[in-house]
Amino acid sequence: MQKQVAYDVHDSIEAARQPPATPEVVRLAGACATPVDSPARQLQREVAAAFGAKRGWSVRRTVVLGAAYHGVVLSALLMAAIETFSHITS
Repeated sequence: MQKQVAYDVHDSIEAARQPPATPEVVRLAGACATPVDSPARQLQREVAAAFGAKRGWSVRRTVVLGAAYHGVVLSALLMAAIETFSHITS
């Protein structure tokens, strides 16, 4: 067991000492280059299209829900602040 660990450590040290096989080359995109569309971006777009089409989602609904969410969070913070100050002053 200990010899195996020693061999594994030795192998990892040897592998770390060797330079990488091919260095990465960074190339700038030209005018004719096509943008990369990742699978995550495609999934996000498909889910947004399906959700928006199914529910009739609109910008107004998004703004109203965002305002309601922030209102709840701010009121919770306000109640916590009032409770804290009431304990400090009494």
